[in-house]
Amino acid sequence: MAVGTVRRDRRSRRAAFTLLEVLLALAIFAAAVVVLTTSYLNIIEGMAAVRIDREFEQEVRWVREQVLLQADLKELEKGGEIKTPAGATLSWTSTAQPAAVADLFTVDLSVEMTAEKEKKRTYHERLSVLRPSWSEPVERGKLFEEAKQRIEDDRRRRGVVAEKRT
Repeated sequence: MAVGTVRRDRRSRRAAFTLLEVLLALAIFAAAVVVLTTSYLNIIEGMAAVRIDREFEQEVRWVREQVLLQADLKELEKGGEIKTPAGATLSWTSTAQPAAVADLFTVDLSVEMTAEKEKKRTYHERLSVLRPSWSEPVERGKLFEEAKQRIEDDRRRRGVVAEKRT
C-alpha cells in the first residue's frame, strides 16, 4: 500500500500550481487591471471635456442669437454678462463698424466664459449683419448716393444707356 500512496501524492503535486505560477498570474492580472482602469478614467475625462465644450458652444450660440436680434446699436455695444445654469459666468462684448454697403455692418463678437474649477474659455467671431435700424440717416443717404454713382459710372464705361423714366 505504501507504493500506491506515493503515486497519489505525486499526481496531486503535479496537478497543483507552484507559488511562482500563482505570483506570475497575479502580476499579469494586476497589470491588466491598471491598464483597463487608466483607459476607463481617460474615457470619463474625455466625455466630461466634450460635455463642457458642448455647453460652451450652446452659450456662444445663445449670445450670437441675442446679438443678431438686437435692434439698437448702442445696446449691442454695451455687451453683457450672465450666469449660466452650470454656474459659470458668461460675458460678451461686441463692436459694430459700418461697411461700404448701406445698412451692412461688421460685428466683432467676443465671448468669454469663466468657471471656478475650469480654465477661462474665449471665442471670437466676425459677423456681417444687414441692419437698417443701425444706420445713421445721413451716412445711409451718402452710401446710397455713392452706390448710385458707381453704377452710373460702370454703365457709361460699358456703353449702356440708362433708360429715361416717364
